[in-house]
Amino acid sequence: MTGWKRTVQWTDWNGDGLETLSIVRNDEGVLAESAVTGHFEAGKYDLTYGLAIDLHWRVREVSVQIANGPRLHILSDGRGRWVNEDRSEISDLAGCVDVDIAATPFTNTLPILRLRQKTGISEDISVAFVSVPNLVIEPVLQRYTKLAENRFLYEGISTAFSAELEVDGDGIVLDYPGVFRRLS
Repeated sequence: MTGWKRTVQWTDWNGDGLETLSIVRNDEGVLAESAVTGHFEAGKYDLTYGLAIDLHWRVREVSVQIANGPRLHILSDGRGRWVNEDRSEISDLAGCVDVDIAATPFTNTLPILRLRQKTGISEDISVAFVSVPNLVIEPVLQRYTKLAENRFLYEGISTAFSAELEVDGDGIVLDYPGVFRRLS
């Protein structure tokens, strides 16, 4: 395998926030580290996150920190078993392989690359959803449908939200209509 490093930036749809993500892939897996400034009803927040991902795009470790606020650090076996830092099991997340951090479009890339779908195929998955800015984590049902080589339909089953996502040649989300715009 050939390693690579990428830096990607997104802004929220209104241009008020900014995410700068660094992704490094090597023979052992993928490390993603990011800083996000965003806005929610509660006001502005600054967040950092780190993800350790295996070579099959399964999340193994999630770390999220709100500046001067809550922190989340959980681990996964990559097959749907999650534990806290103290190794106590998080039974509510049983079966969730992917994580979805509300503040970033990057976490949509994880199931897109992991599922390796053929065009026209839909797949329902349970994901560990991390809300922002409170960092509450819960399982949610999502659906991904591959529409074309670099285009996917994302559906939040419980929220009835959907969006067509376009990805670049590395599978990283470009624009997320109505939510995020890719800058670089």
